[in-house]
Amino acid sequence: MPEHSLLADLVLTYAIALFLVVILARARVPSIVAFMLAGVVAGPGVTRIISTPEEVEMLAEIGIVLLLFTVGLDFSLAAMRQIWRTIVAAGAMQIAGTAAVVGLVLVVAGNLPVKLAIFIGLFVALSSTAIVLKGLAERNELASPHGRLTVGILLLQDLAIVVLLLLVPILSGQTPLSAVPMAVGRALLAIGLVAGASRILLPALLRFVTASRRREAFPLAILVASVGTAWLSSLVGLSMAVGAFLAGLMLAESEFSHQAYAEVRPIRDVLSGLFFISLGMLIDLPTVLAHLPLVLGVAAAIIVGKAIVATGALVGSMSPVRVAIASGIGLAQVGEFSFILGRAGVDAGLLPTQLWQTMLGASIATMIATPSLLASAPAVASWFRAGEGSHTPGLAAGGIPPLSGHVIVLGFGVGGRLVARAIRDLGVPYLILELNGATVSRAKAEGERIFYGDATSPESLQAAQLESAIAVVCLLSDPDAAERMVKTVRQRSPSIPIVVRTRYRLEAERLLALGATVAVAEELEASLEVVAQLLGRLQVAGNTIEALLDVFRRESVSLRPLRAPRAMLQSLPEQLQQMPVSSHRVEEGQWAVGRTVAELNLRARAGASILAIQRQGRYITALSPDDAVESGDVLYLTGDDSDVMLARHRLEAGGQ
Repeated sequence: MPEHSLLADLVLTYAIALFLVVILARARVPSIVAFMLAGVVAGPGVTRIISTPEEVEMLAEIGIVLLLFTVGLDFSLAAMRQIWRTIVAAGAMQIAGTAAVVGLVLVVAGNLPVKLAIFIGLFVALSSTAIVLKGLAERNELASPHGRLTVGILLLQDLAIVVLLLLVPILSGQTPLSAVPMAVGRALLAIGLVAGASRILLPALLRFVTASRRREAFPLAILVASVGTAWLSSLVGLSMAVGAFLAGLMLAESEFSHQAYAEVRPIRDVLSGLFFISLGMLIDLPTVLAHLPLVLGVAAAIIVGKAIVATGALVGSMSPVRVAIASGIGLAQVGEFSFILGRAGVDAGLLPTQLWQTMLGASIATMIATPSLLASAPAVASWFRAGEGSHTPGLAAGGIPPLSGHVIVLGFGVGGRLVARAIRDLGVPYLILELNGATVSRAKAEGERIFYGDATSPESLQAAQLESAIAVVCLLSDPDAAERMVKTVRQRSPSIPIVVRTRYRLEAERLLALGATVAVAEELEASLEVVAQLLGRLQVAGNTIEALLDVFRRESVSLRPLRAPRAMLQSLPEQLQQMPVSSHRVEEGQWAVGRTVAELNLRARAGASILAIQRQGRYITALSPDDAVESGDVLYLTGDDSDVMLARHRLEAGGQ
């Protein structure tokens, strides 16, 4: 094969990667796996586009640096501080538990040395931040209870790689056990020096660069910051990977984090893909194929074992069983940081080549399975719903008094607080179910009628006295949980109104098909609010805006109400389009209470007219002069501002 320059090698390799990424996307295979397969094809074992070990090693080193820098840039210490109480215990138990179980199995059944077994256990314990975060985002589950737990443990695992890399020379025997305290101390000192220097020097460098007002200078500075910090870290005894991670971590906490992220984001997948391509080049395809049953068996054992251990760790940290299972399944694959740890073990002579090939093949298989695992996790978790009774103590022991005519509010985030405040101000009884224990504790201290319970559990809904409620309002961040809630409520109460908030229009349509009364899609309503604000500033009448928005809403929902079609707004006379409409709520004690439309005589006395009356959830549009006004009625008035003002005064106080 003719000689190629490194540039030509990269072009050909990336061309293969591009082809595989596009083709495998149809099968929902993660891009990371496609990059690895591109490395297999381009590597010494197949086409030999890149055939020398030196090129492979160099590409791997560059790829590791770029990957760790971008991961560090994504890593939020602020987010970690907010959730550390929830995930530190579960994450530590997951890492230690997985390493212990895998290590024990390998020592007993595989007759491996203890240090090697521990190392393989640590290799298996880490999960894929890149694949899982992308999968959760695509399924709109990042903010769900199991999504938050999964993300928190992934962040803890990412941070743990710094410590795990320090263990490699100890496990390989390069550093004696007696030297561990000194080695750890030197490593911590080096980490402190690199982190401190990065926090001070990197922002200073970027301020200097931005002062030049040269657009090209900033991305170049980012490259210098990442690779330069990695190189300096190697001079003080740290690996380049750890140095790059610290550089990204410190930069993420600076005022330049958003700009740096914007610069890196367009090319981050390509840059981190270089690392996975280099890993693929290290795979000996004939060896993996020759031991394919073993590789697939190991992959299956990893998925099942990690899911069980992670679920147990989460249940042990008092997470609900359903949430723990969904999160545990999401953590069941091997992660990209595992490969960094594995390469360090190979370089240190700790990990034999044959075993490394088996681990590579099995790890890639778990990554390929991840999209299917994430998709099935909520459904699998729902099978264990019956086991959650012991994890809803707030409902079992909360002493809920008998309720009737109340609203059940599911979820107590920003939306839940607004709903609770609105119905509380109107004097409507309500009860809140929430899965976040900290939120329940804070809200209870504030006097809210809130209980710890799962909205998808029939037992929780029964304890919330669904049969005597007048409405259910769902403000959950988990679309799968919202769907299962609607099914459960409809099975027990076919006629109760269910109002659901969801993120996307297609999710709203699914919920309507399942039986939701109203499904409000944030995607649609946010866009309609933008339209309303724009039209309002273009001096379009408010009622015209409302009519237009109503048309958009009806056109955007697949299940339209069964009613006669309205005249299109454009077909109405311009005078009618500009006609303002105002509303007035008649309160007890106002002059209008008990008087008929004829007695009010608003048209003659104030110049305004009553178009309709809303009474107890229904609308009266065909008014007669003998219709009397009752307390609590909402009157819809038409007229100019001065006419409506006079009408309001007459309705409240009477007079001529």
